[in-house]
Amino acid sequence: MNHSDLLRAADLIRAQAAARVGDTFRLHYHFMPPAHWMNDPNGLVYYQGYYHVFYQHNPFGPRWGSMHWGHARTKDFITWEHLPLALAPSEPYDAGGCFSGSAVAADGLLHLFYTGVRMEGDKLVQVQCRAISQDGVHFTKDPRNPLISSYPREGSADFRDPRVWRHGGAWYMAVGSGKNGRGKVLLYRSDNLSRWDYVGVAAESHGTQGAIWECPDLFPLGGKHVLLVSPVEREPRRVLCFVGEMDYAAGQFRKEAEGELDKGPDFYAAQTFFGSDRRILLAWMQSWEGEIPTQEQNWAGAFTLPRELSLDAAGRLRVAPVPELKQLRTGVVFSSEVDLEGWSGGLAICDLQSSGLEAILRVDMHQTTADEFGLLWRTSTGGEGLAAVSVSRAQGELYLDTTKARRGHRGRYVCKVDPRRGELEVRAFLDRSSIEVFGDGEAGSITARIYPDDPQLVLDMFARGGVLKASLELWELAP
Repeated sequence: MNHSDLLRAADLIRAQAAARVGDTFRLHYHFMPPAHWMNDPNGLVYYQGYYHVFYQHNPFGPRWGSMHWGHARTKDFITWEHLPLALAPSEPYDAGGCFSGSAVAADGLLHLFYTGVRMEGDKLVQVQCRAISQDGVHFTKDPRNPLISSYPREGSADFRDPRVWRHGGAWYMAVGSGKNGRGKVLLYRSDNLSRWDYVGVAAESHGTQGAIWECPDLFPLGGKHVLLVSPVEREPRRVLCFVGEMDYAAGQFRKEAEGELDKGPDFYAAQTFFGSDRRILLAWMQSWEGEIPTQEQNWAGAFTLPRELSLDAAGRLRVAPVPELKQLRTGVVFSSEVDLEGWSGGLAICDLQSSGLEAILRVDMHQTTADEFGLLWRTSTGGEGLAAVSVSRAQGELYLDTTKARRGHRGRYVCKVDPRRGELEVRAFLDRSSIEVFGDGEAGSITARIYPDDPQLVLDMFARGGVLKASLELWELAP
């Protein structure tokens, strides 16, 4: 079967499978595949007026398997157009799958860079490859593939996820790898996107940050450079973010600050868009370790909400939902000033079967004396707690608590917020099977998949150890 036949066959299987997808936990306003499995975002790029999104995809079933590149595009992050599969295993060098990578626009063409994998005996061989398109939809693999056929001595057989960008008059490629228990980012340079010369190790773990650094992304932001990596063999599994300076002459990233990009259990393989005037990020909203009940319904995986990254005056990384998401709002469910001490039950009924929800809590920190305050969503039948979002004023921490959820990850996840601000804003986005919480602290976000058996949720509010002075808005978000 040739490459075109394989793509047509995969599209046919995917279309047939879409008719059998269960909708119990289907998301309203997040990007997800029509059917079957998806994981990492790949090749995020702005090209010919569209934000193009590619993703790791098994078109044959709802579990990880034969890795293809799914493809979609959007102008506004609200309406998505699914396009034909962009890449499929078809050549000896990628017979085992087309693993993650990136995309750049150059000379009027769209270039996809990916890791081709194949088996040699009992070993998985990983090489770096390219495919090119004139229309941004149909791709042809470079006859010179693999462009990089082996890893350098500083790396290992775990050698994948090429991230390509332009600086000055040259192109650069970061490849994830690791050796002797230390994750590494390997750097290459090219003048023409075809011939790549090895530069050296751009960055590496100090020994406790993962044995392999997958999905590297290195980009300028606010006068600095930011490096994102997804570590393997590190618990908990979190995307690491580093802020520092990139010395292109030496080929080294010099980190000045570090942290975790999101504190939730279902956020991985983050990547930002190339070619956009804003630094917009998507990540895989799932995890390898957690329960995935949607596999019973013939699909698995979704992307986070698109998030815009920035650096504040102190050089700290800030994360916020893109402004375009306000277009999803279709009506106010609840809006009121809050003067609360204790508990207020049954503020609103939220129907996650018909639409999503955005909650915005704005707290007057000068007049609030409560030690802890927040929101609790519980099921309308039996009062079972599903998820709580709370703030500890004394600790300066924002929490997402899913310990009472029946399915998915159960835990209490925390990120920092600044309680000294005059007004503290917390935003929570609920979809049919997800919650994303944003504070105003450094990299202040928490992401988790939740799977309520009853989509009818009741919202309660609480304040412990004092008075809460705030305002609360609840917005219905359109499918």
